[in-house]
Amino acid sequence: MKADVQYNDFIGTAAADISDYLGTKFGDDIESFGKFFGIDSIRFRVLGISIYGVDSEYISLYCIDNERSKDGKDFITKMSVPIEEEDKNDIIEIMFKRLHIVLHSKFDDKFKNLDYHEESRFEDYHETSYEND
Repeated sequence: MKADVQYNDFIGTAAADISDYLGTKFGDDIESFGKFFGIDSIRFRVLGISIYGVDSEYISLYCIDNERSKDGKDFITKMSVPIEEEDKNDIIEIMFKRLHIVLHSKFDDKFKNLDYHEESRFEDYHETSYEND
């Protein structure tokens, strides 16, 4: 499972904590998303989740399809799930308590695995406005 966009200008990693709402109601594991969206938990085992988009997110679940898995070979499907109209604006907050995305240049091989030495405050170094005048 790997994130991908048309040009891959930036690549990186993501981490998240499940929301208290989902964790309390459905559990705090990856399969909680399947329970939330109401997929058949006998047939499908959720392995991962994909969120694509900015204004209207498309959510897919990566699942093992137990009916189509044969002879010890897992059949994995990427299943698009519908988002209720009333949840569209808040779906990220419904699903996650915290979401952390770190991106870097796709051409960066030197710094992609490094950590920072200190955390600086933007206000301490701000010289010019980045807003359009």
